[in-house]
Amino acid sequence: MPPPDEVHTSQAAPRVLAAVRADTTQPRLSADIIRLLDLVWPVLREQGVRTGHNVVVYYPGEGGALRIAAGVEVLTDFAEHGEVQRVTTPAGEVATTAHYGDYSGLGQAYAALDRWCADNGRRPAGVSWEVYGDWDDDPAKVRTDVYVLLEPA
Repeated sequence: MPPPDEVHTSQAAPRVLAAVRADTTQPRLSADIIRLLDLVWPVLREQGVRTGHNVVVYYPGEGGALRIAAGVEVLTDFAEHGEVQRVTTPAGEVATTAHYGDYSGLGQAYAALDRWCADNGRRPAGVSWEVYGDWDDDPAKVRTDVYVLLEPA
């Protein structure tokens, strides 16, 4: 495991997702993510789509609302169905860190990314995303990669 709060930059390629978009609030975020993923997974299973990890993309919202797309990385083609649409994560330079532990601690990862941006004179471009690793009964082994798209230097 890398040290906590270790931030590095990389060039992110777009990830193709089957996802549902929604507006939510911080208090409802966890429940809404689960609800949205529960819409996506049956569609992918029915179509026999090869999948990767769950991903949530955060877009700039208005008036304190969180605009998200919650979905599943798809490794083969799928047919859009109802609210389940094709979404891609942004491509470009990102600051990223890995968070290990309970999802309630993800704020620490975002704080580390904010500090890194401030310390390095970089500005976030307004979009971030989380890639959720494989589940483990030991919360300390649960990995979530957090990405913040950066404005060009």
